[in-house]
Amino acid sequence: MSILINIISFLLVFMFIVVVHEFGHFIFARAFGVKVHEFAIGFGPEIYRRKGKKTDFRINVFPLGGYVRLKGEDPSEEEAPDSLYGVSAWKRFLIVFAGPLFSILAGYLLFVLIISFWGYTPIIIDKVIPGSPAQQSGLESGDIILKINGKYIFDTVDMTDIIRKGKTLTFEVLRNDKQVQITVTPRLSNQQYYVYMKDVSGDIAGKVLSINNIDFQEYMKNYKKEYVTIKSDFGELRGVIDSVSVLPERYTIGIYYGQFSNTFAKDVPPFKKGDRILEVEGMKITGSTDLIDILTSLNLKSDEIYFTVNGNFVENILRPLSDKVRVVVQTQEGETSEIVLEKSKLIDALSVPGALETAAQKFKPKGLQGISVAIARSNRLALYIWKTLPGIFFGRNLQDVTGPVGMVQIIGQAAQIGLEMILTIVAVITINLGIFNLFPLPALDGGRIVFALIEMISRRKINRNVENIIHTIGFFLLLGLVFFITFIDVGRLFTR
Repeated sequence: MSILINIISFLLVFMFIVVVHEFGHFIFARAFGVKVHEFAIGFGPEIYRRKGKKTDFRINVFPLGGYVRLKGEDPSEEEAPDSLYGVSAWKRFLIVFAGPLFSILAGYLLFVLIISFWGYTPIIIDKVIPGSPAQQSGLESGDIILKINGKYIFDTVDMTDIIRKGKTLTFEVLRNDKQVQITVTPRLSNQQYYVYMKDVSGDIAGKVLSINNIDFQEYMKNYKKEYVTIKSDFGELRGVIDSVSVLPERYTIGIYYGQFSNTFAKDVPPFKKGDRILEVEGMKITGSTDLIDILTSLNLKSDEIYFTVNGNFVENILRPLSDKVRVVVQTQEGETSEIVLEKSKLIDALSVPGALETAAQKFKPKGLQGISVAIARSNRLALYIWKTLPGIFFGRNLQDVTGPVGMVQIIGQAAQIGLEMILTIVAVITINLGIFNLFPLPALDGGRIVFALIEMISRRKINRNVENIIHTIGFFLLLGLVFFITFIDVGRLFTR
């Protein structure tokens, strides 16, 4: 049943996005006197047709997108004054450009609606590391980051990139409904190691002295998946190093970002909406960092361990939990109780999409500020898409791209969370579609724009047969790209 809902949600969203795009072409074609033969939703044989005075409107059997059929697009049609190639090049340029323009504008307008009605989820500080620049400057756990150096900030990736430049920053934060400005100077951190081991025995603490009698940091430069003995100030740990993630020296301010809270946003058996998880097996939970640690411990097997080393000092050790865990829960009414759950059931409950409330409450800008925030949010997204998408043609950024199969899953999950998430996904996809279509590639609107520009500059007609051959080749290359991305999507499904 959930698969059917995912597919239906995807089809509705996809049709809306394509119809908006094609409506741009339609409006400008009509405005410039180009005859529109058909405005169609879907492809294949028609299941419904309504004849208009100038344009037929039809719904086709396969609801995967849509199109407008303009007079003159078919090479066999003559270049009449009311055909696409019968009007001047600048008009053809605008007709083609209108599709991506309407897609991008639709995304911007959706973000205005979303942020004006629901607000947005800002960046929140989950924890401040003692002795860090953040603590010394006055940043606190629970502070909501609105701006950095006077510019709105929406994404932790962007914030991290800004911090890593190492320059002094002015944060505008929301604390107890009051906006506060705090200046922080990042500091160069130690190199950090995140180590996952199997077949473990023993314990370590304090400073790590050596691995197999080799200096710790020297060994980590060329670590191997092998059985090792790790010596520290307080004990020895033996086992097989399975994986190591290394974070190099970098500028930091000493905070952890908040992602989700320990409060359930909806009923997820055995928990009710509003329930708060306070402890799991004695591990106290106050925010995102604690929850991530709990999930890591829940997923460790009995002979595994996961620990962090900051420079040369052990910072955090996570050990596996038993098959049944004690969970302390506080209800919405304030009553506290202890329940015993199978580990797998707790993992399932915490993994349900939208199960937990976001760490930061929605921030709803007032009045016209909502429009400026929405535009800033959309600009940031558009810039990211413009920088990222070209990489897929060179085999880069493939982890950031999804095709039809992945979109079905993403939109289906959004449908489970609610209308706001669905509209957000629609806004993101439609801006993606608009920007992608602006790339100067054959078969895309951007490729047709290039031909119109060449004609405008040279003041000479381009041979339509040559142009159509180029677009046909481009179409098949793009089709190959779609199949390739779909193959990646399917691969992701089998590796989860």
